[in-house]
Amino acid sequence: MIVRAVALPGTPLLVPGVAGSAVVLADTRAHVLGAFQDLAAHVDRVVVVAVAARGTAGRRGVLRPTLEAVGVEPRWWGWAPAPGTQGLPAAGLAGSVGLLALAAAGWDGPVEVVELEAGRPAGEAGRLVRALAQEPGAGLVVVTCTVPDAAARAGGPAADSHGAAREVEREVLGALGDAFEEVVERSVGEYEHRTYEVVRFVGAPAGR
Repeated sequence: MIVRAVALPGTPLLVPGVAGSAVVLADTRAHVLGAFQDLAAHVDRVVVVAVAARGTAGRRGVLRPTLEAVGVEPRWWGWAPAPGTQGLPAAGLAGSVGLLALAAAGWDGPVEVVELEAGRPAGEAGRLVRALAQEPGAGLVVVTCTVPDAAARAGGPAADSHGAAREVEREVLGALGDAFEEVVERSVGEYEHRTYEVVRFVGAPAGR
């Protein structure tokens, strides 16, 4: 099974320490780390794709993780950021969860973050992701700002009220689903009692 992309829920509760001493999302966290280890075995670099926070313009570059948006200082993080990221511009919350999870899974290769603006023209996000998926040696990590449940991917009721962001997520996940086979792992969050999905997108080698 060659993993080309992974989608994970961008809840900060995935990061150990964010819930204090409580142990939460253990199954989801294990799914994420396992999927990232499978991805890392077949790619030379990783692109983290997330939707920018509401009112924030999209951007692309090498960024560092931060959890300031949820008031958790680095000293409480159970996952350490990748070495050499100090001084870089800060990623948004969803992108930061992806960056910390990648580092926790042992990825030490190059990582680029693409934060997509929620109000971008229809179809543009999907085209960008299809192009990234064809880049030699590239693996994709898609961090959703809401739970990437099957109903929402199919155009069903959104899990939250952020309609524009949700549309971008549908485009991104739809583009990957069209290109690759989906392998889904589900678990239920201890705090929210919501179903979380970690999706492996399986396909041909990335042309390294």
